[in-house]
Amino acid sequence: MESALMILVFVLFAVLSDKKGSKKKVPAPRQDNPRAKTSENLGFKIPELRNAPDSAKRDAEWIIQQQQAYRQEQEAKRREAEYQKQRLRAEEQIRAAEQAAYEIQAKLASAPQRQPRLRIPALTPESARQAVVLAEILGRPKAYRRRR
Repeated sequence: MESALMILVFVLFAVLSDKKGSKKKVPAPRQDNPRAKTSENLGFKIPELRNAPDSAKRDAEWIIQQQQAYRQEQEAKRREAEYQKQRLRAEEQIRAAEQAAYEIQAKLASAPQRQPRLRIPALTPESARQAVVLAEILGRPKAYRRRR
């Protein structure tokens, strides 16, 4: 009987503590203080931001104007880059023409410039025999040898 009473007290305590613990404390709502928004009670004046648009200007028309200004700026940058590339190409052509004129005057163009070629020895029966003999003398490459 005593144990049943203890169980009943424990269950009652668990139920009551659960109900009390499930309630969340909600903070009291804050009321806006109209004086807090002005800079007078701060003791100093809040400086204005440079280049900050007025709130009246932030309408659709102003946004479209800003987008157009940005696009024009990007287009101007692209044109400038294209002009630089074109100018470099023209300068390269002028330099090439000057170099050709100099070579003609100095008579350097008469000697054809030879480009280096990959020299592969001709495979003849004699060179094949010599390759086999050298392979027998030298043995296997070190990388192919078994490690002990």
